[in-house]
Amino acid sequence: MPDKDAMRLGAIILAGGRSTRMGRPKESLPFEGNTLLGRTGATLLECCAPVVVVARDATQELPLLPAGIGRTQDEVSERGPLAGLASGLAWLRGHGLDPSDAAMVTACDHPFLSAAAVRWLAERLAGHDAVLPLVGGYLQPLCAIYRLAVLPTVQRLLLVGTSTPRSLATEVSTRLVEANELRTFDPALRFLQNVNTPDDFARAEAHRRDRGEAEPPR
Repeated sequence: MPDKDAMRLGAIILAGGRSTRMGRPKESLPFEGNTLLGRTGATLLECCAPVVVVARDATQELPLLPAGIGRTQDEVSERGPLAGLASGLAWLRGHGLDPSDAAMVTACDHPFLSAAAVRWLAERLAGHDAVLPLVGGYLQPLCAIYRLAVLPTVQRLLLVGTSTPRSLATEVSTRLVEANELRTFDPALRFLQNVNTPDDFARAEAHRRDRGEAEPPR
């Protein structure tokens, strides 16, 4: 287990973005005989419980989700991923997790996320409140681990107009995992790869079709 036997690990999938650069809903893009959202949900069910998808509102249509995944929505509309994080953390608190427990938080557009990567990140939580990858000087707050204890801080940041989860890194005890350390687990950093544009998605499909490249660990 990551840092104590009693710690539970849930998961939050943020799926409320408008997919403006992609031109169509990213959560419904077909991938590996599934959708990006469906594949992400199935992956997280291998290592996390409970798992919840956060939509932008109650009317957003989502593709079919694996059995056992919950759904909630942003309590505050149009406030970006930090609002989604707040809603997801609150949902997990209401479904049995304690402040000392943690959650894997990811967007639905990481096609190579694996259960092994989630476990690897969680193992680095130790006594911290968050574990965030840091690559090329950029934090990756939507492929990260957060304790549920950060929820009051998230809510406070929302109240003062903040909308990005990156702001959490300086507000709570954060373990930054830099590229050199990340590459000891995933030399190509594939589990961090996301798809924002049609070209990104085409490259992800090409990687998956490349038989000469090892499959990412699951």
